[in-house]
Amino acid sequence: MTSKLKTDILETVSGSGTIALTNQLSGMTSASVPSGSVLQVVSYFTAAQTSQSNLGTTEDIVNSMTKVITPLGANSKFLVQVRWFGEINVQRNRVFNIHMDGTRVNINGSTGYWSGLSMGGLTNTATDNASTPEMMHLTTLVDTSSVVGTAITFSLVSSSNSTYIIWSNRCFSNISAAGGSNYENGTSELIITEIKG
Repeated sequence: MTSKLKTDILETVSGSGTIALTNQLSGMTSASVPSGSVLQVVSYFTAAQTSQSNLGTTEDIVNSMTKVITPLGANSKFLVQVRWFGEINVQRNRVFNIHMDGTRVNINGSTGYWSGLSMGGLTNTATDNASTPEMMHLTTLVDTSSVVGTAITFSLVSSSNSTYIIWSNRCFSNISAAGGSNYENGTSELIITEIKG
């Protein structure tokens, strides 16, 4: 059985007055919430298994991991979170960054291919381009001069000192080798949270 309580007025404990009830969320907008409030969350999820060999000293987008967000607030902050599953040829020489509208964020102005916000985690002490992925996790808070309604594009990018291959959502041997389906595979995600500035 479902019960409902309907009332327009509550009496105070002392009985000396009443408390008027109104819809506390009525008319609430992004402008009326306090600084630090979450305004929206968007994400890009991919299970696409790819290999890329063009990721050299020039940064390129990893496995199409790009998401457009249209700000609800002015001067918002954006919490960008990434989890990437894959394997990296010569993992120690590859860095990952976040681009906002094609420009690196939170890297103190560095443009070198060796400067990054994160690297793939070392999961094997020997060279292993057959299995054993090197997952990468990245979280960064981006201050912006966002304008309400003006879209911003965030992307996961990567660079290295050479065009070493990376495999996304799979290991090197996942597809090409006999019995490849027995090797590790996974998914990747880019999550963007707009926070009122």
